[in-house]
Amino acid sequence: MVADLKRKRIVPLQQGVALPSSPLKPLSAPPLQVEQLTLQLGGQSVLQALSFTLPTQGITSLIGPSGAGKSSLLRCLNGLENHWRGSILVDGANVRHWRGGWDQLRRHIGLIAQKPVVFNASIRANVAFGLQGWRTRRRAEALIEQSLHQAALWDEVKERLDAPATTLSVGQQQRLCIARALAIKPKILLLDEPTASLDPRSKQLIEQTMLQLAETMPLICVTHDLEQARRLNGQFIFICDGRVIEQGACEQVLDQPQAIETREFLRWNVCDCD
Repeated sequence: MVADLKRKRIVPLQQGVALPSSPLKPLSAPPLQVEQLTLQLGGQSVLQALSFTLPTQGITSLIGPSGAGKSSLLRCLNGLENHWRGSILVDGANVRHWRGGWDQLRRHIGLIAQKPVVFNASIRANVAFGLQGWRTRRRAEALIEQSLHQAALWDEVKERLDAPATTLSVGQQQRLCIARALAIKPKILLLDEPTASLDPRSKQLIEQTMLQLAETMPLICVTHDLEQARRLNGQFIFICDGRVIEQGACEQVLDQPQAIETREFLRWNVCDCD
C-alpha cells in the first residue's frame, strides 16, 4: 500500500485554479419555452402542438396569414387566454402555478395590442396606471419620464403631461401604451402588429424603440410586414393553421426558406397548410 502511494505522482494545485463544484449548476432556463401548446375555441383548433423557445434578448417576428393563431398565441402567453393544453414555462416556471396568479404573470409579460387603448385620463396617469405601492408612487415621476424616454415619446409630451391622452395622435397613443407597459418593468414584451395603420414616421419610431428594448429583453412582434421583420432581424417564426411551419434566423428564413409552405407564403402572401 505504501509503495503504491509513493509511485503515485502528486500534482500540486496551481494558484488561482478553482476545483470543479459538485454537483454542477444547471444552465439557466430560457425566458420563455413553449411545448406542445394546443388551444381550442368554439370547437375549433386554434393552436396545434405548437413549440418554440425565446432567446434571452432580441426580437422574434411572428409571421403568418390571418387566422393562423398569432394573436391567440400572445393571449395564451400572458394569461388572457388560459384554456390551453401543453406547457408554457417562464424562466423555467410553469405559468399555471405563477406566484400571484395570472395578474402577476401579466406584469411579467407585457402585451401591446394592435389598436392603442388609452384611458380617459392624463398622459401622466396613463403611464402610471399599473404602478403599485407607496414606494413606487413616490418615484412615479422618475418612472414616467424613463418609460416615456424608452418609448420615444418624452420630447413630444414633456410639456403637457397633464393633457388628456386622447389628444395624442394614434401613433403617439401606441407609444404611450408601450410606455405604460414598460413602467411596470416587464421581463418579456409581446406586440401584436404595433405599427399597423400607422404613418411611416410613427412606424419608424416604434421600430427604433423595439430595437433598443431588444438589447436587454426578449420581444415577440406579430407583423404582416416582411420588410419590417427584416429590419427587426432576430428570430423568425412562420405559423399557419396554428402550427409552427418554420423557424430560424430572420435573414436565413426570408432568403432561403426550407418549407414549401413558407416559400409559397413569402412569394404570394398566401398558403395552404391544411
